[in-house]
Amino acid sequence: MDDYWATRTGRWRKAMRATAGPSVGGRLYQVIHADVEAKRLPAGALLPASERVAGELMLEAAEVRAAYARLQSEGLIEEREDGRLCIAGDSGEKSIGDATQIRFEAALLKAVREAAARGLSSADATGMFKAAMSRMEEMAPKKRDE
Repeated sequence: MDDYWATRTGRWRKAMRATAGPSVGGRLYQVIHADVEAKRLPAGALLPASERVAGELMLEAAEVRAAYARLQSEGLIEEREDGRLCIAGDSGEKSIGDATQIRFEAALLKAVREAAARGLSSADATGMFKAAMSRMEEMAPKKRDE
């Protein structure tokens, strides 16, 4: 889980550098908003604690809390019963859940690192991933129209 969020916040840091905004917290808001809109953060995915994000991005925790509060006021994130913040979703929208998302992204990150260590280009690695997904779809049982 630590590897997952370190990767995510690292991407946020890079995206924030390329984002214009009146404040660091405003840029963080824009980056997370874009991730939610682009479905890079699926419904149900837990957000890291504001203190963790602040530490990893070298921000004030108050700025992270302000970005989260703005996203929450817009309905993009919501608070779960246990007090954790997660990406909001439509009631009919399928959520893959935080644990599944983290395991998948960690496994994918490990595979990408191994591919790079073996000299594969990102295009080769992407092609292999697409081929594996196609094979998996072919092996899946076909749904019957009833």
